[in-house]
Amino acid sequence: MGNTDSRYPPPAAPPGPAPVDLAARVDAFTADFFPSGRYTVPGAAQRRAVADGVLGALDGRTGEAERALARAGYRITGFTEAVTGRPVTEIAETAVGDGRGWGRVYLDRSVRPAWSVQVPHPASDVRTEALGVELFRAVPGGVLVLAGAHRRAGADGSSDVAHRSDTVFAAVVEALTLRGLPGIQLHGFGAASLPGRDAVVSSGAGRPGPAAELTAAGLGGAGLVVRRAWREPGARLAGATNVAGLFAAGLGVPWLHVELAYGVRADPARRAAVARVLAATVRGWDADQQGRRRRSIT
Repeated sequence: MGNTDSRYPPPAAPPGPAPVDLAARVDAFTADFFPSGRYTVPGAAQRRAVADGVLGALDGRTGEAERALARAGYRITGFTEAVTGRPVTEIAETAVGDGRGWGRVYLDRSVRPAWSVQVPHPASDVRTEALGVELFRAVPGGVLVLAGAHRRAGADGSSDVAHRSDTVFAAVVEALTLRGLPGIQLHGFGAASLPGRDAVVSSGAGRPGPAAELTAAGLGGAGLVVRRAWREPGARLAGATNVAGLFAAGLGVPWLHVELAYGVRADPARRAAVARVLAATVRGWDADQQGRRRRSIT
């Protein structure tokens, strides 16, 4: 018979993997993003393989996703995010520091992914990557898409993923947009670029909708001086030529382009306030999607 004496408790189960702090993980990933870094333009088959892998992971077709990603030198890692306690899937290049610079994707698996936050210029638009993580944490069901190199690392602007369609970043964002996932793309500007303003909100090439107005009003309520690009034809920093915005506009999928001054991005308290405003925008999209699903059932 086994010993049931309480003085001799059964051995503890081995601990599971430690939770992962996503902010620290992203900071480590982007720490060596410099204009002098290397970047390699991916081929069409490689771009398609990563996009297919992301969609497979989103759908829970893990085996198919792993096979597709392997063709492009990517792999899947799952972990529990330390701050939220939610399960997260990381899709990242297998080799680190090989100079390709194609980027990463994070999926929140606590619910079915339903929206995306896009960070095309991590490190170069300082702390947009940190804001991306904060927004990803704020609302379940997000997809965080990160570029993998400084925007000036590639020859002839090839690593500026906001304005190039031949990138892994663009392939993933387009695949998500084709699924109908609305997105917010984060950018930054210097004080000299737009004196006296803290933020610019636009819908890129699309028509401004309720989300744009809600976001601009929310940022204003948080104390930021906001430019609404749709009220100023030809306004700078409006994202009118952004490839993700053009693609979303063509499909009628909601998409926002948010530019923030350095002083906002670099201040943790102001950055957190922006994340709360953008989270409200995302929740509005989610409510709209649920309403459409209910109407389609009835």
